[in-house]
Amino acid sequence: MDILSDEHEREEAVRKWWHEHWKPIGLGIAIAIAGLIGVRQYQAYQLEQSQDAAYATYQLQNQVLSRGTAAFADADKFLQEHKDIYGSMLALDMASTLIQGEKYEEALKYITFARDNGSDLIVPQTNLVLARLQGQSGQYDAAMATLDGLKDSAYQAEAAEIRGDILLSQGNRSGAHDAYAQAIALHQAAKLTISPILQMKFDNVIEVGDKPAYQIMAEQIEAQNIPAAN
Repeated sequence: MDILSDEHEREEAVRKWWHEHWKPIGLGIAIAIAGLIGVRQYQAYQLEQSQDAAYATYQLQNQVLSRGTAAFADADKFLQEHKDIYGSMLALDMASTLIQGEKYEEALKYITFARDNGSDLIVPQTNLVLARLQGQSGQYDAAMATLDGLKDSAYQAEAAEIRGDILLSQGNRSGAHDAYAQAIALHQAAKLTISPILQMKFDNVIEVGDKPAYQIMAEQIEAQNIPAAN
């Protein structure tokens, strides 16, 4: 390339180059801007879709809770359209409803759906529901194995409670006592409220020297409401 001798020649060269190349440059900029707008529009669309799916899931969960299997027709339709985390969350609620009604084979179908279509966030909950189903259908060893495979510390209190239920079903009151005590201790350590149901379960198998669960809960509430020292 020739060396430009002065500023005038440089300006002329720039004008000539721009004249020859402005169209492809302008087109590239336009494509880039359009792509950016498209990405943002798509992200906004995804967010809107997620919000809609979350709200629909919430509504159907409430229907399943209040109406039971009478709400399954609409819920099943939602599952067909949402083989994702939203459908999986709803499927677990449907499975729990069926387990309460001792319809174990039907419940297993929804548990499988949740396991196959949910994310890693759903897997621990799926295992909890599966263990409860196995325990209530008499598959005690399988239920214990399912609970033993649950490694997420956030679900250990629930796992201990279910383990207590299974042991009590087998007539092992001492084992159930220890499992319920562990569940209560885990709730205390995490500063979580001990449910009335867990309190009743523990007090049902209480042993000499134990502090009743309702008293533990009352002390926990009192401790949380103590005003800060001046």
